[in-house]
Amino acid sequence: MLDFRPPLDSPVLLWFMDTIFPLYCKVKLHDTRIKVVDGALERFKTLDGHRAMLCPNHSNVNDPEVMYGFGREAGEHFNYIAAREVFDYDHGSNGWWIQRMGTYSVVRGAADRESFKMTRKILSQGPKKLVLFPEGEISRQNDTLMALESGAAQMGLWALQDVAKQYGEEKVISGERTIFILPMAFKYFYPEDITSTLGNTLTNMENRLGIKSKPHSLVVRMRQVAATLLDALEKEYGHRQGETLNERMMSLRRFILENLARVLRVDLDQSQRELEWVRVLRNKLDDFVFEDEAIASDYQKDVHQHQEQKLKLYYHDLNRVVNFISIYDSYVSEHMTQERLAEVIDRLETEIMGHATSKGPREVLVEAGEAIDLSRYYLEYKKDKKRVVQIVTDQIFGQISGMLQKLEKMRQPRFIPD
Repeated sequence: MLDFRPPLDSPVLLWFMDTIFPLYCKVKLHDTRIKVVDGALERFKTLDGHRAMLCPNHSNVNDPEVMYGFGREAGEHFNYIAAREVFDYDHGSNGWWIQRMGTYSVVRGAADRESFKMTRKILSQGPKKLVLFPEGEISRQNDTLMALESGAAQMGLWALQDVAKQYGEEKVISGERTIFILPMAFKYFYPEDITSTLGNTLTNMENRLGIKSKPHSLVVRMRQVAATLLDALEKEYGHRQGETLNERMMSLRRFILENLARVLRVDLDQSQRELEWVRVLRNKLDDFVFEDEAIASDYQKDVHQHQEQKLKLYYHDLNRVVNFISIYDSYVSEHMTQERLAEVIDRLETEIMGHATSKGPREVLVEAGEAIDLSRYYLEYKKDKKRVVQIVTDQIFGQISGMLQKLEKMRQPRFIPD
């Protein structure tokens, strides 16, 4: 069932989290330090008293905590939107916690009316700003930005229509009443040399895979682990095609996705990238798993639950594909910093060992872009909604991409030799 989970903001819990947050970053986030770059807070502060949606890139599972840390520095608490399944983690305790931190649920790909209503309410009435990650998926790539979903721009413009109904169109057109979208960027890096830890992690994976030969180069060892893992998965799925590691990995990913598409009876757009296929298929799975059963008979519920248990197994396949998307020739050979190598090793470690381990103290650079005033697009949006949504989405993408490039130049990278 959709089973919407609303935000249940707890002032006491938020105060407690503000108090212990430095310790939380030290212990729970394995010594992660959040560094807001010069000018970011000032750009954020231009939104004081305004309704706004904050849209960062989403490369890491800890991005919500980083956003919380930014809000703590800015003296604000935010509302957040998260996929419905996240509320069931840790036997539901995760949901209890994040709801009281201001988070509410959305079922991706479904007509989650309660979630849409909550989003429009928060954006049009406040008082808090809303955090929404426009990539939809965790990209697991610190250096790149995948194509954005249109939901951020669409929700913002829908909410602006609500503002116009409440206060009058003339106040929206003049900009007296408006909603802003603030693109933001996060960049993770390791300020210390972590090559020894990366080597130890590779050793653990090599031992589990039965690899005896251990070349000197970390990059060569990573490729060897990836190739050995790929051999095992190709046997498991009964599919092998291509000569190079890149060709074989791509072929297996597509085989997994196309097989699931047949099961779900989904036609995949061949012009789209694999991560976009993942979105479509995950949305379809979510749509079935969280289908509203309010009018179903007891027998229909039993049939649905039986099928649901079978389909839930495919979530692992989708996560596996996302893990492997960053393992391709150009990504693991170009600009091989220790951060990029750590990203790829994290993917392999998650698959082989069950979870990724900490590689060392991290810093996260946080940047804020220039706020996008949606009132400037209101009249045009009324004439051509689809085109304006795409224009705003492109602006968000362009700003985040530019900020990621800027943040890359703000650190001294450590390159890993082949």
